[in-house]
Amino acid sequence: MSTAHPPTAAEDFAGYLRAYHADAFDGTDPIDEVWSRYHLPDGEHQVNGRNLDRKKILDGIRSRRSLGAPYELYIHEVIVEGRTAAARYTIGTTMLWKVQSATHVTLFAELAEDGRVASTTGFSSSRPGWSGPGGEDPFDAAARPAPGTAIAPPPAAGAEPTPAQDPTHYLRAYYTAGYDPGVPVAEAHDHFHTPDALHHVGGKLMQRSAVLKALEEGRKHGHSYPVEVHRSLREGNRFAARYTTSRDGKPSRSQEILAFGEFADDGRVKLVRFVLDPGYGAA
Repeated sequence: MSTAHPPTAAEDFAGYLRAYHADAFDGTDPIDEVWSRYHLPDGEHQVNGRNLDRKKILDGIRSRRSLGAPYELYIHEVIVEGRTAAARYTIGTTMLWKVQSATHVTLFAELAEDGRVASTTGFSSSRPGWSGPGGEDPFDAAARPAPGTAIAPPPAAGAEPTPAQDPTHYLRAYYTAGYDPGVPVAEAHDHFHTPDALHHVGGKLMQRSAVLKALEEGRKHGHSYPVEVHRSLREGNRFAARYTTSRDGKPSRSQEILAFGEFADDGRVKLVRFVLDPGYGAA
């Protein structure tokens, strides 16, 4: 049975994710009708650097529905600004007892004027895992700060923006300072992050000492990592960005990264999660 009066992605992005997956996986309506209910029919969708046409998308949904297997949807994070949304979520499919096949999805979506999803870009990876949200608190829309939440006072005229006021500035400036041998490595970290900031890099949790060590290692080899930010958005004290960086500016070493973060009251970052392209480095 399809979801009654399902929310559009523009009205409630988390609600859209729940309604769409329910209709696609458990519903009985034709797959093409389900897809068009929530997405523009001719929208562009990219997963792990590959473009998926409408046929591939619908075939994938049919295959998933044909399994008839129960699933659990865990929404970890949703950030919306204007007509752009970013989200992280996991789809768990039971395999045996509490062991699941967990598909981790991170995406950026552009929303159409009618509220449907116009296009998406993101990463998806699957692996066995235990039933449950994976140690993360579930997303709670009621706990989201108001879009105009103030974190740090506005800069004076002509002053450089603080990280909290511009996620794009944070990424560009942090990568530049982090690999600049003329800037003390601790200063490069602490200017942009609180001392107790947590960094999740490709699934690995790193605290300040580990981050400093990684920066020092990169400097030892003389590496630089210029950043090109494709999209960034902020909602209250949380932000998300999609960007590309490359070792020493070489196109052959480029890697797309999706970042999700949270700012402290003083404008520095207290939590940042760098989600790496699952196919990076693959032959």
